[in-house]
Amino acid sequence: MTNIPMDQTRDISGRETHRLTSLYPAPDFVKSASDERLKGTPELQRHLYADPYSKLYPCHSAPATWMSALHFADKQANYSAGAIEAVKSNLRKAAQFFGIAGLVDELLEKVSAANAVDINSLGDDSFAIVWASEEGGKERHWPMRNATEVKFAAAHFKKHRDEFTFEDRHTIAQKILAKAAAFDADTSEAEGTLELAAGLGACAAKVASDMLRARAVLVKRRNPEGSTEMLKLAQAVDNNPEVARAQETRLKLAAAVDGFDRANKLCYLYGDGGLERPEEVLFAITEKVANDFMQAHVETTTGNVYNLADLEKLAVDDLRNWMGDEFADAVTAGGVYADRDKLAAIVPTLDRGMAATLDRLLQEKGASAAVKSAAADTLLPLDRLHELARG
Repeated sequence: MTNIPMDQTRDISGRETHRLTSLYPAPDFVKSASDERLKGTPELQRHLYADPYSKLYPCHSAPATWMSALHFADKQANYSAGAIEAVKSNLRKAAQFFGIAGLVDELLEKVSAANAVDINSLGDDSFAIVWASEEGGKERHWPMRNATEVKFAAAHFKKHRDEFTFEDRHTIAQKILAKAAAFDADTSEAEGTLELAAGLGACAAKVASDMLRARAVLVKRRNPEGSTEMLKLAQAVDNNPEVARAQETRLKLAAAVDGFDRANKLCYLYGDGGLERPEEVLFAITEKVANDFMQAHVETTTGNVYNLADLEKLAVDDLRNWMGDEFADAVTAGGVYADRDKLAAIVPTLDRGMAATLDRLLQEKGASAAVKSAAADTLLPLDRLHELARG
């Protein structure tokens, strides 16, 4: 929690120090310092603290001074204006003595700028986590006032996401992504995790029902009733594939499966246990996944999709015999070999008759379609999935 009078000496769990050093990485001389050099000992005299009255923010060494400056800068809103200047003055004197005045001044300025907005005046949308109690109370965690704090929230969401239900994961991920866009924050390390939890993807109906049946098998012996309910749900998905592909339905399915996993302790198998989280199945085809797939593939007007590498199997003579001289001349380099890039550009524009001929030629050359036109439940971009579902 922020805005609590605390320094490294009172941060017994190390949690607050970890939060702050995640936001503002410590120099090597601080990282390598011993506990005593960072915190001092109970016998440390009052005049060696930047706040001697409360014995907070030890300044007996260079590492302690830097760390104290970090904690104080984050918590200074708890002090009066006069007290703030007094503590800062003591920190700067110590920093000057240890030859790190520039580092400390830079740190104080950086944290002050980040905390310029009073945290208590922020709306709930500026916090990744907002807990509301039945008594009307509220807890707010992981403030997102700038790109650095958004990056911190994203990293911690990835690390701790299994502590939250899917409904909460969904809400938190959406809020982090919104702030990441607003502050142009780098959340690349957690990008996939955030997109999945936010429901920014799709999946085939068959993939969803297979996931449900797998859950049924896992609990069949110890929870036969629950297993039967999962099988019924899987059958309902198979019977209504178009409905199952709708995002609203998949969000409800994700919440239901998450609740099922928690009730049956299957959530302990997430990650290293080999069990995919519901969102990792139901929203697996994100736009990035689909775009990456299509960058490496080409789609014909017959609806078949081929790996670009398969186009290299086509010899010039084959193209002339099957597709005609005009086509062969257009896609070859000097009439010597087929140019894959030219093929990739022209193949999607062929009429259905020519595309069907190309399909047969590729089949003759041992190239099978990565996606066949009838396979509406296979990996394709989101708009293509919807098109095939309607067809």
